[in-house]
Amino acid sequence: SDHSVLVVGAGPSGLEAALSAARRGYEVHLAEAGTELGGRVVREAKLPGLAEWIRVRDWRVGQLSSMANATIYRDSKLTAEDVTGFGAGHVVIATGATWRRDGVGRETGFAIAGFDGRNVFTPDDIMAGRMPEGPVVIYDDDHFYMGGVIAECCAAAGLSTTYVTPALQPSDFTANTLEATHIAKRLVKAGVTLVTRSAVTEWHRNGATVVDQLSGEGRVIAASAIVTVTARWPNDTLFDGVQALRAAGDATHIVTLKRIGDCYSPSTIQSAVYSGHRWARELDDATVTEYYPRELPKAEPLQRFWGYS
Repeated sequence: SDHSVLVVGAGPSGLEAALSAARRGYEVHLAEAGTELGGRVVREAKLPGLAEWIRVRDWRVGQLSSMANATIYRDSKLTAEDVTGFGAGHVVIATGATWRRDGVGRETGFAIAGFDGRNVFTPDDIMAGRMPEGPVVIYDDDHFYMGGVIAECCAAAGLSTTYVTPALQPSDFTANTLEATHIAKRLVKAGVTLVTRSAVTEWHRNGATVVDQLSGEGRVIAASAIVTVTARWPNDTLFDGVQALRAAGDATHIVTLKRIGDCYSPSTIQSAVYSGHRWARELDDATVTEYYPRELPKAEPLQRFWGYS
């Protein structure tokens, strides 16, 4: 169509969405709140062992910069009114996600006592250069790569570091990418104390209560700070604001409004890139909203098989 595209957020998902839409011939406007493009990729690429990840940003920025139908706006933090007033027919929000500070993660579905107090850090703090002082506990209930690299980062800063996880090994999910053993060896070499199969149940500001998942026995690990690597919140406030204005009839020119990447569902960088590419590929494709019915099994034969009515 002739509608222009506004992409808000220049992280991996937003960059891919903007590039793929521009390649399809759309007039694309990419707005980034900060002065540097790349979103989470920029921050994570500064962590130990992840420097090559910056290529996710570099290649896409290079491609976009050479396209006449793509415009990049840096240092442009938009409000919902700014978005609706821009005049784009297609709006996609890719504002990323924020690491949770309350301890809710894969194993723990509720806020952990004491995590609302002082000296509680998240990966966002560490990546922003806000480092804890003194001995630190890294609580990894995310189970992917972040807990391990944050522990290595703290150890490299000279902090006495204890890594705690409910899983059987550090960064347990990386067993699927054949990296788990390598990560564990790096942590041991860095001097990190590993406490696996254990969950943090409380933070006391000067130590963490840790309970063994099998024996149920608890103990306190003395520390001056704790870094909680658990789950992330989508940064969807802007999306909700634009959606509300659109529902009120103040943005009738917006044909489509979507959120993509971590703003929609916090996941991996690969997933964010896929989300942006899929959005651009399906843009103006009426068939993607069609419902395709499928045959469902009848319940009666199953009821007779299992012997219930």
